[in-house]
Amino acid sequence: MATPEKIGKYQIVGKLGQGAMGEVFRAHDPVLNRDVAVKRISAGLDADEMVRKRFQREAQAVANLNHPHIITVYELGFEGDQAFMAMELLEGKDLKHVIANRKLTLGEKLSVMEQMAEGLAFAHSNDIVHRDLKPANIHLLPGDKVKVMDFGLARTAGSDMTSTGTVMGTPHYMSPEQVRGQKADARSDVFALGCICYELLTGKKPFDAESMHGVLFKVMQEEPPHIAEIAPNVPAVLTQLVERALAKDPAERPQSAGEMLAALRQARAALASGRGHEAGERGPSASTLGSVVSPRGASRTGGSAGGSRVMRTPVPPPRQSSGTRTLLVVGGVVLALLVVGGLLASRFVGGGAPVAAPSQAPAAVNTLTKALVDSQVELARRRLAAGDYADAAKKAESALKLDPMSKDANEVKAAAEKGLKQIDTALASVQAAGNDKEKLATAAYELMSVDPGRPEAARAASAAGASFRGRVDEARSAARQERQKAEQAGADRSSTFAQGADLEKQGDRATESGQLAMAARRYLEARNRFAEASAGR
Repeated sequence: MATPEKIGKYQIVGKLGQGAMGEVFRAHDPVLNRDVAVKRISAGLDADEMVRKRFQREAQAVANLNHPHIITVYELGFEGDQAFMAMELLEGKDLKHVIANRKLTLGEKLSVMEQMAEGLAFAHSNDIVHRDLKPANIHLLPGDKVKVMDFGLARTAGSDMTSTGTVMGTPHYMSPEQVRGQKADARSDVFALGCICYELLTGKKPFDAESMHGVLFKVMQEEPPHIAEIAPNVPAVLTQLVERALAKDPAERPQSAGEMLAALRQARAALASGRGHEAGERGPSASTLGSVVSPRGASRTGGSAGGSRVMRTPVPPPRQSSGTRTLLVVGGVVLALLVVGGLLASRFVGGGAPVAAPSQAPAAVNTLTKALVDSQVELARRRLAAGDYADAAKKAESALKLDPMSKDANEVKAAAEKGLKQIDTALASVQAAGNDKEKLATAAYELMSVDPGRPEAARAASAAGASFRGRVDEARSAARQERQKAEQAGADRSSTFAQGADLEKQGDRATESGQLAMAARRYLEARNRFAEASAGR
């Protein structure tokens, strides 16, 4: 589409950028004699009522936010049937460019963090949630004054424009609840702010992978590398704050940007007084900032149940993704993702380089939907490998809600349900064994194989006495076999593998002391950890 000479009263000087959602032009306001940025919906999308409402909502949200650290909107108007927005023209660079090309001092980084939080705190105080914070949406003017921009996904409290089940945001900075399609609130913005602060302090994204699927999996399931491992000179007081903002559970984060801002100001005061400079371990016992930046809770550990060489429910092998496979996705998710496909294009400000738009919005829809399904399936597969059949079935069902035709999700769900049935069968065998020690030993091991922590299995094994000794050898052999598989898969450096190695040592000690039931349990738990480590590769 040719560049227009005029939009509304604004004389167009040149194009600043273009994406799937819209175009942005540098323009001159002849009435007030100033240059502005004019944004309008791309041709063809202006007929989409949802896109038009979202565009208008962006203008209305920002127009009500008069703050030095939020971009200013001057006018929302119409050129014929096409909506446009005139806003402040920003010189300088976005934070994405600054992180990649400029070395900031710690003081400069802290200043940027505080200014971002100030602007966002003002939005939150006006019941507006941004929902798409990322370095590309943070602009640094000459002199390093920060402006938060691109409120295109913003939601006003009580708005019915979006609902639970839609997926909004940019993968690297989406909160776990956004990835799951749940409602985003101020705490989701805090998570994104934590991601940006992490990247600002370390130069690396907290959740990064070669594929979108890998990124989403890490956001939902894994902790980012500890800041001290990447940037050991970052003061512990900042490390603790950023880690709390990245808590998987929204309740464990600062509850708004205002709370985050208060903590940042306390951090600055602590550093100015000579406190908070120590390099801290993850989850220190005391915090310089007190309860505002108390370390997040311990990460969730996997379930202890599992299978065995005989009874173990096989884990369906990971499938390679196929670019030609068509996903049948529920209509509401597709519609929401279609909008997101447009909004993931470049953001426009003066001085910023435009980013090429995706060639087709439907491709973005399929990619993000499939990535979400694959992430849920991988989570389910790992829980299945760990022997947590109930959780595996639950996660597989979550994937099937997005894509009822997913073969992988159906396979994992079937395997999980088979594991649950095996537990019921083994329990019945234990009850039927009576006082027969050989039958008790066999039944106890069958149950322990599919659920190592089951109390009935431990009691039956103890009642079997010396008859259970041979089962300990089987359990040790099962653990060693899975360990070798994990080592061959290159999973021997993972924390899950380390847990397995520790459990294996506990099994050795229990064997030496004659605690046969405990020894078998620890070996089988070790086997499960090694299998889970392999599944995570």
